[in-house]
Amino acid sequence: MGFDGPLIGGRYRLGPRLGHGSQGEIFLARDEQAKGADAKEVIVKRLTPRGTWKSFELFEREAKVLSQLRHPGVPRHYATIEEPSGTFNLVMARAPGENLRDFVKRRRLSETELRDILIRCLEILDYLHTRTPPIVHRDIKPSNIVRAPNTGACSLVDFGGVLDAAREKGGSTVVGTFGYMAPEQLHGQAVAATDIYALGATIVALAGGIEPEDVPRKGLRMDLAKHLPQLDPGFRAALAAMTDPDPEQRPQRARDVVALLAKAKPALPPKPQHALVHKQSTQLAPRRMFSDVQEPLGTLLRIGVLSFGFSGWAGMAAIRVSLTLTMWMVAMFAFPARKKITSVGKELDSMLAEGQGGFTDMMKGAMARR
Repeated sequence: MGFDGPLIGGRYRLGPRLGHGSQGEIFLARDEQAKGADAKEVIVKRLTPRGTWKSFELFEREAKVLSQLRHPGVPRHYATIEEPSGTFNLVMARAPGENLRDFVKRRRLSETELRDILIRCLEILDYLHTRTPPIVHRDIKPSNIVRAPNTGACSLVDFGGVLDAAREKGGSTVVGTFGYMAPEQLHGQAVAATDIYALGATIVALAGGIEPEDVPRKGLRMDLAKHLPQLDPGFRAALAAMTDPDPEQRPQRARDVVALLAKAKPALPPKPQHALVHKQSTQLAPRRMFSDVQEPLGTLLRIGVLSFGFSGWAGMAAIRVSLTLTMWMVAMFAFPARKKITSVGKELDSMLAEGQGGFTDMMKGAMARR
């Protein structure tokens, strides 16, 4: 692989062209200033605006957004260089691995791998969507997800269509890829739930081996029960929720999808016959906490855990009540910001509810009979 192209910014030597991105040509390059073991390859996106400056506007926005992000699943921005005059170069880290579109040409992904990819990508989206203002990618698809071969780590690439939600409120350009675009994108609208749809459509495409537009439909919805009958019903239900045509009915946050996956129970195995029923139900019964500790120490430990769990549960409940009252009072005197305050209050209450659930599980474990 030769790096015999021009030197950009006195540092980055262009190598082979990898293809075309949404706003320019993509090149592999070598950092000439990195020495020895630190020598590294980078990605350079080159754009020479011709005819319209819309492509340059999107290119400039990509550079701006990437320069502000710090996440292992997002390519690190190194430099933006105009060289030669009129040609703009965006230099960024090379994501390790292979994009999923190329990967599935060699072999299909298992359901376990699909779940892992989904959860890793949701973690990236949670980071992007919780920025201030939220960052919406707008073009999630298999070719824009790169997966490392050894660790399975995923990176989301090609931020050429990224939307800074505070900057563009109306009249936006339609950005995305047909089949992976949520219906609202056809009207130039994009919110966090728009990325949720595209990620769901991506997993559907990877699972079924066909493009989302070719998936059987029931009205506007994908008929996933018909298309992916082999998938675990809970996993399939989460994908159906993600690809709901109505953005209001979709999970609004990445963590909402994670909650759906966590609640989904795997399909039960066939019921054992006759005498095996009692034996297997005994094996699957919850194990009593500290059952391997001699009495009366085991009982004392369980009482201690139960007391701690109850104190934590009660404390969380008190905080939730106080939070509700505080948010209500603040909202009364801050009318212009009432909606935002209410939203923050609901998110905090959801986090506290999860903590309260953890203490509940702790108490259940302490009171288990077996």
